[in-house]
Amino acid sequence: MRHVEKHIVQPNNHIWQQIDNLCFLSKNLYNYANYLVRQSFIFDKIYLGFNQIYHLVKDKPDYQALPRKVSQQVLRLLDKNWKSFFEANKAYQESPDKFTGRPKLPKYKHKTQGRNLLVYTTQAISKTWLKKGIVKLSGTDVAISTKAKNIAQVRIVPKVGQYVIEVIYDQSEYHTVTNSEAIAAIDIGVDNLAALTSNQTGINPVLVNARALKSFNQFYNKTTAQLQSLLQGKKQTSNRIRRLTAKRNNQVDTYLHQASRWIIDHLDNHGIGKLIIFGIVESSYRVGDLAERGGRANRLKIGEDYGEIV
Repeated sequence: MRHVEKHIVQPNNHIWQQIDNLCFLSKNLYNYANYLVRQSFIFDKIYLGFNQIYHLVKDKPDYQALPRKVSQQVLRLLDKNWKSFFEANKAYQESPDKFTGRPKLPKYKHKTQGRNLLVYTTQAISKTWLKKGIVKLSGTDVAISTKAKNIAQVRIVPKVGQYVIEVIYDQSEYHTVTNSEAIAAIDIGVDNLAALTSNQTGINPVLVNARALKSFNQFYNKTTAQLQSLLQGKKQTSNRIRRLTAKRNNQVDTYLHQASRWIIDHLDNHGIGKLIIFGIVESSYRVGDLAERGGRANRLKIGEDYGEIV
């Protein structure tokens, strides 16, 4: 079962500049490879997949600026984005009414402001340092302490005003289902984040409070509006607004992680193995499936304003 351990890197962190430069180099490679793929597709009607584009760029400076294994992952990401475009375009041809417009080709990232994520597989992580409980990324001075075992990969994800280092690892997780007929139902809401009940006697219904989330959003919206009113010209954001956005996103993410973890643990403690989700999203999962969807971070969609229960 896949789990994720997250480390947030702020601009005042000593590894910020190095990570920012690496993501900038990743952007350069992504844009260069994307240019070749777009030109071939637009003018020759030929799609250059991962293998073809790899042989075209492997000797170029943009590819060699990063560790080879990391550069490969950048190309795999580009290939994945193009395949998603083809799938979306096929769905559009079949049911255009489900789309607001025709799917567009994968775009370039901004020349100076753009950053692209990095993926370090186990081949690009120092095994010597890992035995000491430290993730040391190949070709860098980036070293992160971790409690994770059986690491599958490490991702550096650019976010608003910060970078998130995600240590992705495998860990077994056991769920106790004592009654195959036991079913719980959850109704996702706004005033109450979730209302949880079941068909088992002796288990009281539970309400999960959403007031903290509403408070985060209200403060964020009010403060952002005040700060935007002070901006001059056509500017819509500032460093302070970006820091505020990052803080708000972290608060919401943490709250939803903790809420969904509590829900799954609550069901597991009562031997309930099936959860039916109503409200904004209506579907049915086994408790084990929910854990597999995000490890300790189980995902239940509840709409854009609240993001996800993670």
